[in-house]
Amino acid sequence: MAFTEEEKKIEENIIAWRFWFNVVFSLFLIVTFVYYLPLRFRHSAMSTEGMRGDEMMNGEEMMHREEMPGEAEHAAFYHEEGEIKEGLAVNLNVTPVPVLNGTVTKLDFFVNQKPGNVPVPATALEVEHAKLMHVIGVRDDMDEFFHIHPVLTETPGLLSVNHVFLQPGLYKMWSEIKKDGANHAIGHPEIAVVGVGSKYDKQISFGRNIIVGAYQVSLKMDEPAVKGREHDLVFDIHTLTGREVAAEDYLAAKMHLAVIKDDLKQFIHTHPDSSNDPEHGGIKVINAAFAHGGEEEPLPAGADETINFHVVFPEAGLYKMFAQFRPQGIDLPPDRALTASFWVKVEERAPLAISGWWINLLWSAAAIVMLGFLVRRYLERAKTDE
Repeated sequence: MAFTEEEKKIEENIIAWRFWFNVVFSLFLIVTFVYYLPLRFRHSAMSTEGMRGDEMMNGEEMMHREEMPGEAEHAAFYHEEGEIKEGLAVNLNVTPVPVLNGTVTKLDFFVNQKPGNVPVPATALEVEHAKLMHVIGVRDDMDEFFHIHPVLTETPGLLSVNHVFLQPGLYKMWSEIKKDGANHAIGHPEIAVVGVGSKYDKQISFGRNIIVGAYQVSLKMDEPAVKGREHDLVFDIHTLTGREVAAEDYLAAKMHLAVIKDDLKQFIHTHPDSSNDPEHGGIKVINAAFAHGGEEEPLPAGADETINFHVVFPEAGLYKMFAQFRPQGIDLPPDRALTASFWVKVEERAPLAISGWWINLLWSAAAIVMLGFLVRRYLERAKTDE
């Protein structure tokens, strides 16, 4: 059946109209489903995340700043020494001053109740991880780290320890005590240590396999880390030849982990729980200044022992994590341990997942190209049939 010239033109116009309609409609689908809707979803997700983060921070601030009656058994409180005007406090006094590196410095920690500076008797304090008080300190470049334990003196409320600062520089210390079932961490004013040597040598490395003496310690974690989210930290210890190494108890825990922000404004001290973690086949660790005890189950033959933590970073920024451990059979004094340190960068928000966006864009572009090719072939064939 032959078509008239007018009918052919009408058919060509219809085909052309369909082609451009499909092109425009495809572009509309791309803009709607590849750009607009994902963008709205990401904005909504980030707003929700930010709101939850604020709620989490407010909750943490309430936990640290306000005592909650009836929940003291599981509470942990953090204060800076200078902020405490009422309630339990720890004041630090250092002698002699100025403090000189390489010499013995006496650190006195006065546990008292404010107002009035009323001494807290030793009988009111509770042993936590084998000690009445833990003190953790770092130099402000995060290069020097120590974990020491003041002991009772004859003066009521006073615990004291001698310490040698190895290098000059600015140091920050935190003391930890337990009273009435609640753990208290007190941040003390920085101490300037004078003497010969480098005062600041900040070196940042994000390596996840650290050599410590005759051992290598690896860290596995989801990165990038994001503030306000719970992150799993998995530590594994081996010899330099790759043989699995089990950790023995160090101060009633398989590992002590101090997490400190490089501006010295955030401090977390965590300990492992003795229960097995089915996800990693190791030891589960809780993000708190205390841990529950319990009997350990023997490690199956050939199993890989890991020590696992769940940590929430309260702010974005750079943190350094100091993992203290004692390999089984190591020849060290009972209160000493090896320390493996790791840097981690914590982001304000998770990076946008654009990979799916680009995949959708490529698929849509490919569909448009294929559609255009098919329409062009159809038009060419229609002209040939004429």
